[in-house]
Amino acid sequence: MQVSCAWLREWVSGMPAARDLAERLTLGGLEVESILPAAMFAAKNNRGDVVVGEIVRIAQHPGAAKLQLCEVDIGRKSSPKNLEIACGADNARLGMKVAVAMVGATLPQMTIAEKTIGGRKSSGMICSAAELGLQETSSGASNGVMELDADAPCGKLLTDYLDLADDILSLELTPNRGDCLGLLGIAREVCALSGAKMRTDIHRRRISGTIKKIRATDNTKLPIELRAPEQCPRYVGRAVRNINMRARTPDWMAERLRRGGVRGINAVVDITNYVMLELGQPMHAFDLEKLDGGIIVRTANAGEELQLLDGNTVKLRADNLLIADHKKAVALGGIMGGQNSAIGDATRHIYFEAAYFPASAIIGKARQFGMHTDASHRFERGADPDMQLHAIERATELLIAIAGGEPAAVGEACAAKYLPTPVQIQLNQNDIARNLGIDVPPPKVRDILTRLGMTVSANANANKGNRGGWKVAVPTWRADITAAHDLVEEIGRVHGFDKIAPRKPAATATVGAHPENRVSVDAVKSKLIERGYCEAITYSFVAPDLQTALCGERGIELQNPIADNLSVMRCSLWPGLVEAVRANRNRRHERIRLFETGHVFFEHEHKHGSGNGNGKRNPRREIARIAAVAAGAVLPVQWGFESRAADFFDLKGDLIALLALSKHRDQIEFHPAAHPALHPGRCAQLALGGKVIGHLGQLHPAHQQSLDIDLSVCLFELDLAVLGESRLPQFTAVSRHPAVRRDLAIVVEAQVSAQKVLDVARQAAGELLVDAALFDVYHGAGIEKGHKSFALRLTFQSKSSNLTATQADGETDKILTALRRQFNARLRA
Repeated sequence: MQVSCAWLREWVSGMPAARDLAERLTLGGLEVESILPAAMFAAKNNRGDVVVGEIVRIAQHPGAAKLQLCEVDIGRKSSPKNLEIACGADNARLGMKVAVAMVGATLPQMTIAEKTIGGRKSSGMICSAAELGLQETSSGASNGVMELDADAPCGKLLTDYLDLADDILSLELTPNRGDCLGLLGIAREVCALSGAKMRTDIHRRRISGTIKKIRATDNTKLPIELRAPEQCPRYVGRAVRNINMRARTPDWMAERLRRGGVRGINAVVDITNYVMLELGQPMHAFDLEKLDGGIIVRTANAGEELQLLDGNTVKLRADNLLIADHKKAVALGGIMGGQNSAIGDATRHIYFEAAYFPASAIIGKARQFGMHTDASHRFERGADPDMQLHAIERATELLIAIAGGEPAAVGEACAAKYLPTPVQIQLNQNDIARNLGIDVPPPKVRDILTRLGMTVSANANANKGNRGGWKVAVPTWRADITAAHDLVEEIGRVHGFDKIAPRKPAATATVGAHPENRVSVDAVKSKLIERGYCEAITYSFVAPDLQTALCGERGIELQNPIADNLSVMRCSLWPGLVEAVRANRNRRHERIRLFETGHVFFEHEHKHGSGNGNGKRNPRREIARIAAVAAGAVLPVQWGFESRAADFFDLKGDLIALLALSKHRDQIEFHPAAHPALHPGRCAQLALGGKVIGHLGQLHPAHQQSLDIDLSVCLFELDLAVLGESRLPQFTAVSRHPAVRRDLAIVVEAQVSAQKVLDVARQAAGELLVDAALFDVYHGAGIEKGHKSFALRLTFQSKSSNLTATQADGETDKILTALRRQFNARLRA
């Protein structure tokens, strides 16, 4: 929301300066992101070198075919009264009022100097809005010089004429403050927070009180029918006939629209936008002659389509709200008008509409079609249900003043039972002290609430123990206030949270009683950080196509996604991390190490999750996971190590270091597996007690190609609960007797895994085997095809006596016998 301070001063008497106002608004909960000048040249140019002028003579430039020579009256009384200026704009014409930058003027992109072109001096420049910094250069409206109103006084400083010595506040409003999406709402806040007073007479009418009604020239009304009253309980409209569509939007209005971030279109549309910025009530104007019969507010029919003002044709659903006439839909309710009823240059009669749509009827509807409009933005945050008639009368007043016309009577349809119920709240003095930690005097409480537009009366039924209280009637524009705690918050922010002195907490601090073997998430993160990884935080919602490709399932669809590529809940951390790898690689990062902890979401009981014990599927579940990705070199560039890309086993080493935190580290097994995200031959699943707890592998080449990542990517994902508990240290007496080692080289079939061989060896050996480790795997000469050799190092040790060679050989034979029986293993020659 952009707010012009000059415009705001017309509403507020005694308003603070811009910087003081910004600080007060921010402390009051309406964050001011920035303060910008209304025009950069006005801030730089203190000599008044840009003035209003009138082209009094225009002719072809004798020395330049593409230029015209303009004589411009700049209101001087002394000679020379007029300036001769070369101009190449197509729209320059005789009698046109223009902005003239004289020699020496400093504009945003240049300083004006006298030039000689084709033998004739050019003493200044006739400016376009873009050259003055009043429009984007890409805007079509910037083509040609800037035209001013015909009554603009020659010689007047442009800064004064357009009130450009102004500051624009850029506000970042929270979603609950829909009442501040209009200048009226901001003015109310300024008065409440600063103690300033609202001006009651604004443009010769009263906003806070009676409505200035425009006298109708005839009593004709279009019939209005509410067929969906729960979604549109109030609709107000008025026809205005015989308007002048060629009328220009006045300079003062065009400037205020610009400062509010709205692009000018034509006088009628600009008036509706102006009223929206002023009162916070979205409006629309139909071409009356394109409407058949009256207005019907209804939901869409199956398969119905509507071409919108932006040129897009949307296919409607049954829950879409429409504004229609007796033959066709003419607007998407609360979002955008239709092309089939749009006003144009040939329009003679118009129909203004202003409606109230509850937030629940509009939220998410614009995003269904990939849109976000000024109207939907306001209705989604809560509009004032009593502002529609104000808006119609104000728009009519402006239209008659600018483009003439004959206003008809105002038509209104209202389903009162669907309008918001007036809120009455009981507030006790003790509630304020208990929640704010300070006593706010009752007169101060009443004053604050009254300044916020609330009606306050004494609560005769308040308990004496509560030191009295109030009955508070909340105004219609504050839909966010529903209970006593909301009123306490309002009192706190207007009184000033910065004025509440800090106090020590009354509670006594106690040491948390966490189990000694608990492994915190911070400890898990620290382990990966020690190994060179950086933490990433990605969205919990991802692109459905990417998730389907990587995980084999689409995921839970969001009803109100923030974007098409973020429309489903993630069922793995991999989609977000892989996208992060791609983003970093596109920015030329050569070595990428990222990890993330977070929840994944499933529609039903997932095959990697635990059951509920009764054979039924849980409706929805979320599981905490940790995942990591590695791409690029194993180590940063250095002279003492030959660079190579990280592979499956490098990441497996990092994962094993992470698993060392878990009390289950000796029970976790790695098995060959298949996963839609991973390379068929470089994929493993982690299992604990027969349950799959994670996966490890290299990204499938097809996915790597489709994502346009030119580095091989290795990744793992693991249920975080596995790392939740560690194994507590236990005392074990150190044997005083020496260990005996035996190396055993066996040949087995190629599909036999080292993990299975080690498991069988440990099971077959007795208590004397204290360690079994794989130290070599061999394929090649001397080993028959389809087989491989494992070399095991077996360590034996007794706690009570020295082992003999015979004892060690006997234990080795037991292991070899078990391996022969299980895998048909044989000793390698």
